[in-house]
This record gives sequence, structure tokens and C-alpha cells, in this order.
Amino acid sequence: MREIRQQVSAGKDQAVVYELESIVRRNPKDSEAWELLAKVYTDLDFNGNMTAKAFAAAEKAVEAAPNNSTCLKALAEQHARKGRFKEALALLDKAAKQKVVDPFVYKSYALILSETKRDKEAVVYWDKFAARKDTANSNIVQMEAGALIYARAGLTDKAVAIYDRMNVIAPSDTWVAKKAEAYALGGRTKEAIDVYSKMIVKQPDDEMAHLERARLYSKLGKDKEALSDMDAAIKEMPTSSVYLERAKIYEKLGNAKMAKRDREKAASPE
Repeated sequence: MREIRQQVSAGKDQAVVYELESIVRRNPKDSEAWELLAKVYTDLDFNGNMTAKAFAAAEKAVEAAPNNSTCLKALAEQHARKGRFKEALALLDKAAKQKVVDPFVYKSYALILSETKRDKEAVVYWDKFAARKDTANSNIVQMEAGALIYARAGLTDKAVAIYDRMNVIAPSDTWVAKKAEAYALGGRTKEAIDVYSKMIVKQPDDEMAHLERARLYSKLGKDKEALSDMDAAIKEMPTSSVYLERAKIYEKLGNAKMAKRDREKAASPE
């Protein structure tokens, strides 16, 4: 089973799905196999046609081991996928009360709380997860989740520090952009603008950096600067929504003619 779990962790779900199905057919009480099967079905659920199978497998896992925190977490995650957050949190409550608690119970709790805008509570559970699992500070996927939770809770400096570490571990403009988003989310507009400005110096035709900086300039009432960035963004991304955004800036600048032209372009983009 350890080898199967390693394959699942490596993203080789398709290679083990039939083996897991064979295991549970032979032993319907194998809670670990059911729990892994629920995860595999979820990972392979590209079109929504395996959702029911994933949910059923998670139910079978809990049925086989009703006090196993990992199995309870698996079923909680299936409820969350369906938007049943009350049911999901109830299962996680039960999981957290067990003698042996899977650290990922706290991660799931934090993610669900964050998605339901209970940001301060989400931080508490994320910190519990991070205190028990070193990968929270070294695994890129987990670090990204933690950074978002901190950003949503207004803990901007913590979020920014994580994005900076991520950029050291796996350099990417994505983490730099998310750092700017964290500053903007925390109301630190000027710092966000500074990050986008550095991105634009590095990559002058980065339309998303121009677009986001334009929105922030507009928020500060710097409409001429916002217009310049919108012009640059539209060169690379002439979409209806961007034309409409630029039209609003023209209106703020008192240029009704150009605002009208952009609205017309938005209605019938080339």
C-alpha cells in the first residue's frame, strides 16, 4: 500500500486505479484502499463523471473505519466539493477529536474556512497544520495555499514572505504577481504598484501587470497613469472587458468621445 500511496503522490493515479479497485473488491473493509481510491477518482475527475464514485469511495472508507481521521477528512473533502461545508466541517470536527489526528485534517479545515470567508479561523487551523507538517514551509503547493490564507486574513507580510520564499525555491513570475495581489488585497496599493512596476521593467509587454497596475492607479485617482497602462494592456489583450475598463477611465478624464468609442469596440471587438 505504501508503494501505491507513493504513486498517487507522484500523480500516477491512472496506474493504480485498477489495483485499488481490485483490493477493495477482495477486502471491502480496507479503509486505506477506499480512502486512496476516493483521492484517485477525484484526481481523475476531469469532466465530473467520477464525482459520485469518489464520494462513494470516501463513504466506504468511513464505513470501514469510522474513527480514522484520514478517512473522515477524505469524506469531508468530498462534501466540500459539493458545497456542503456544514457537513464537511462536522466531519473535520470529529476527525480533530481522535487520538491520532492526520495533520492534513487541519489543512482541509483551513482551506474550507478560508473559502467560506472565515479568514481568521482559517489562519488558526493553517498554523496548526504548519506546526505539525514541515512540508507546509517547503512544498510549493502547500506554501501557496498558506500564503493565500494569510493574504485573505490580512496578514500581508506573512503572505509576502511566503511568496518570496517560493520564488527562491521555484523562481516564477507567478509568485511575484501573487505577491503584488497580496499587497493589493491588504490595501497596500503603493507597494503592489511597486511590484507590478518591477515586473513591467523586466517584461515591458506583460499585459496582466499593466492591467493590474492600471486598476490600482485608477483606485488612487491617477487616471492618466492608469490610461497609459490600459493602452499597453489592450495592445496585447484587446478584449471587451478591457475596453470597458478603459472606457471608464476615459469618462473619469472627461473624454466622452473616447469612452464611447471603447464601449462600441467592446460591443463588437475586432
